Amino acid sequence: MSADQIQLAALLTHLTGGATHTPTTEEIRDAEAKLKPILKKQESVPALMGLLGDLNQPAPIRQVSAIVLRKRISSHYGSFAAPDQAALRASLIAVLTTEPERSVRLSTCAVAASIASLVYIDGDPPTGWPELLGFINTSASGPSPDARELAYSILGELTETVGDHLRPQFPNLSAMYGTALADSSAPRVQGAALKSLGQLVSYLSDEAEEDGSYPIDPFANLIPVMLNAGAACVTRGDDDEIMVLCDVLYDLVRCNATSVAAHMPSMVAFCVSCIADDTLEMSARDSAGLVIASYAEGKPKQLGRAGVIPGILDMLMGLIQQSADSASGALFDSNPAWREDHEEDEEYEGPTATSMAQGTLDMIACHVPMKFIFQPAMERIVARVTSQQPEARKAGIASLGVIAEGCSEPIREHLGEIMGHVFTAAADPDPQVRECTCFALGQLAEHCRPEILEYADRVLPVTFALLDDPNAAVQTTSCYVLEMFCEQLEPLRVRPFLESLVTKLVTMLQTSTRRSVQEMSVAALAATAVAAETEFTPYVPGVVAVLEKLMQSKDEKLVGLRGRALECMGHIAIAVERDAFRPYFAGTMACACEGLTTDNTDLHEFAYAAFANLSKVMGDEFTPCIAELVPHLLKVIGTGDELAEAEKEEAKQEAFNLGDSDDEEGDDFGRFIMNVRTALIDTKKAAITAIGEIAAHCGAAFMPYLEQATAVLATVAGYWHPLIKAECAEALPSMLIPSIAANHAGKVAWEKGNVTGPNPMSEHTNNVCSAVIGMLVELISDEEKEVVAKACEGIQQVIELCGPYALVPVATDCLQRTLDLMSLQAPCQADDEEFDEEVDDHDSFMTSVTDLIGGYGRVMGQQFAPFVERFLPPICAFAKSSRPPSDRAMAMGCLGEIVQEVEGGVSAHWDTVFLPAVLAGLADEELNVKRNSAFCVGACCSGFGPLAVPSYPTLLQSLSPLFAINATGNDAAGACIDNAVAAVCRMIMASPENMPIGQVLPPLLKNLPLKSDYSENKTVYDCVLGLVDMKHPDIVANGEALTVALRAAVLPDAEVSDEIKARVTAALGGMQ
Repeated sequence: MSADQIQLAALLTHLTGGATHTPTTEEIRDAEAKLKPILKKQESVPALMGLLGDLNQPAPIRQVSAIVLRKRISSHYGSFAAPDQAALRASLIAVLTTEPERSVRLSTCAVAASIASLVYIDGDPPTGWPELLGFINTSASGPSPDARELAYSILGELTETVGDHLRPQFPNLSAMYGTALADSSAPRVQGAALKSLGQLVSYLSDEAEEDGSYPIDPFANLIPVMLNAGAACVTRGDDDEIMVLCDVLYDLVRCNATSVAAHMPSMVAFCVSCIADDTLEMSARDSAGLVIASYAEGKPKQLGRAGVIPGILDMLMGLIQQSADSASGALFDSNPAWREDHEEDEEYEGPTATSMAQGTLDMIACHVPMKFIFQPAMERIVARVTSQQPEARKAGIASLGVIAEGCSEPIREHLGEIMGHVFTAAADPDPQVRECTCFALGQLAEHCRPEILEYADRVLPVTFALLDDPNAAVQTTSCYVLEMFCEQLEPLRVRPFLESLVTKLVTMLQTSTRRSVQEMSVAALAATAVAAETEFTPYVPGVVAVLEKLMQSKDEKLVGLRGRALECMGHIAIAVERDAFRPYFAGTMACACEGLTTDNTDLHEFAYAAFANLSKVMGDEFTPCIAELVPHLLKVIGTGDELAEAEKEEAKQEAFNLGDSDDEEGDDFGRFIMNVRTALIDTKKAAITAIGEIAAHCGAAFMPYLEQATAVLATVAGYWHPLIKAECAEALPSMLIPSIAANHAGKVAWEKGNVTGPNPMSEHTNNVCSAVIGMLVELISDEEKEVVAKACEGIQQVIELCGPYALVPVATDCLQRTLDLMSLQAPCQADDEEFDEEVDDHDSFMTSVTDLIGGYGRVMGQQFAPFVERFLPPICAFAKSSRPPSDRAMAMGCLGEIVQEVEGGVSAHWDTVFLPAVLAGLADEELNVKRNSAFCVGACCSGFGPLAVPSYPTLLQSLSPLFAINATGNDAAGACIDNAVAAVCRMIMASPENMPIGQVLPPLLKNLPLKSDYSENKTVYDCVLGLVDMKHPDIVANGEALTVALRAAVLPDAEVSDEIKARVTAALGGMQ
């Protein structure tokens, strides 16, 4: 050996130890320090190559030589002369041919791949490396399984080189792969081919040629062969190879090649079989579940049209049914208290087939169009909840809870029938069924509002009874139901249960030994307080006495409960308002600030939420806190990405890693990075919320921090995570409020549509406004819909605060981007499958877009008219009968708002757009569509005046059926009638001489006071009281009905403003 080889061999021996010696940390560090300067020299390459090819060297030395050579070859290869490069390549092929040790051969593959990459990228030699390709071809077709495995291992290492530079070889490679994958007699060869082809297919999956073809096409015909090989892996229990294949299938989800799409049903079928196979490790089954979930998210319509949904549902619900594990535990999987409670049980072993099945079902329900998922899901759910088997009933009611979010719209339409099954399940003798019923009730309460609230009088007693259930999981999920229900209820609905509910929750909090029960009890208490509002005041001293002990706890195990207590105090403050909460304000702030002295990011997050709520309630009394608090919050928001630091540390650890990169320590570090990422995001998000609320409610006192706060928000407006960008978009409008408080006495006196007079904003307010709206306009072109929704809401807030001058600098850009959203052409809609009005569901973020369009009308007025013509076609597209009910209702509401605000400026579209739209909407079967159409009728008649009069008979005929709707116990029906009443009133006020007032008054008066949509009170009573003032003969003729209606309006519990009550009282006095 040369001197270089001898020196390297000695150092590598120190690194690897040997058969009789394990090197110490100091020995390794010393060897590394001595190696680094040697490896920087060109001479190290032939020396390492010599060690690699020397079969007299121990196998560990040869393998480490290959690993080090791979790391150094790219920096030295180009400095060798062409003959030396050729010799090096020849030596590598010789090693690959003669090396007896598999581990050394596989490490040498990586060296060959590194050189091949340099050869083909540089084009030197121009012919590439034909000897390597020849070696691969010969080995792949030879009799030796070791040689065949080696061929495909080399191809796996060459993935990028093959994908980028060897495309002419694709047909030959496809044939080679097909042969290897079909050979089940050599599992290692089959596994290596599967992994290699998988890497290549994944690499090519998102590429497309200019002519519309796809580089993956030559390999698409191998997908069935890959699946057959996967089935062989299942048979022999090779979980690692199954996960490799599932990773490939995951990448193929996003591939748009029709050659790949044709195999989607068979790919899904393979994954379904893996998920259902309880002989496989959970990691392999979970990988298969991820593929189906990714199909649901990435190609939902393709998945639905393939007809595979019923089979997937059978498998997923079957898993939930067969498992003895909790079917509602997935609800709390992210809750440390829940996990720790269950870890006390010996049988707890982490995530289960049930949680995997529920997660996959949730993704399908949230993304696959309702046309394909709702009916088959409900058929299977109903069949199970009515079964004689408790396991089936558990699976049915749990599955209902899982699909509640994704299928909320059709569930709301069929809620009466569904709730019957839920109430029956709540009384089931089986505790798991009762537990899952609570889970389902909570999900329905969270996602099926407001319709679900109509069942509060039945749900609350049932849930209250379940709080006494002997099963702790039932107790916990019952608290979840109360939290979800109560946060939306009015005081009147919760009043009958308030005292017993508070008493029970406080008792559970004090006596339960399970932290999960305690934490959910506190959350339910917070929601109860919000629902009861000031009626919660008598319970504050007792509840606060319990919460203060928790807030002051130093027990690390109770950090979550301590944070929940802080959160609850913030909700109590909102409920009972400033005066009642004042005695507890200082103590709560002290506990929250003390939490910031710990290093627990969860506690920080709870503290920031408390600051946000307390600033809302205490207003100017909160201002003494901001001198220290605001700089802290801004520092948290502006903190650099700890993830980058974590990744730097990981890179440092791996800088001279000669071992396997898939070791457990590396996995642990990856989890650390994920934990850093999650904690950073949640804490930063909570701090942004707090800074926005403090700015919004502390007024001019925030001015010293305004410039810095706006600058810090500007830095996170481009953050990598959508949650941060969305929270930033929500906080940005609040930056205007301090300036408006300081410079405009709290309100900018703007005039609708006026951009020719003086700008009503001060210079300071105008500058802040320009900065804020500029950032928001950028964010409405974000790629994430949740960010876009918040940005639209933010722009609407800004222009309604500051008026039309706020739009002037960005009007063209802002309106165009909004039009892109309505036309489904925005960046956040780019990844959606091709639009199909027959199957597409309502996209909830579009409501924020249409609300913004209404905001343009409110602020711009007639100035918006020239733009309306471009907006009308996409708006009307959402009103088509083929669109979901929520789309149709949204579109009709948007049309109504445009007319209401722009009025005659859009009158040219009455006959061609608005009239056909309202007539179709009034005839719609859905109540919310009828409601918004009735609103639009009234707006058109008011805004278009005489132009609409010829259509009055037709409009009245179409409105008439709305008055016959049964509104008993149905807020949607009540709102529908209310808007019909308001539409008739607007028609009367617009053209009384053309209205058959004597015919319309009896049904109109019969439906007063309004039942649900109290925003129409002013319109209705302006009309009725105007007729009274006129002593209109028809109102006089209906005197008795009028008196009944007016007296009902002045009752103490009538939802009518004091101003209108005073006018009604005066009118009644004049009628006597």
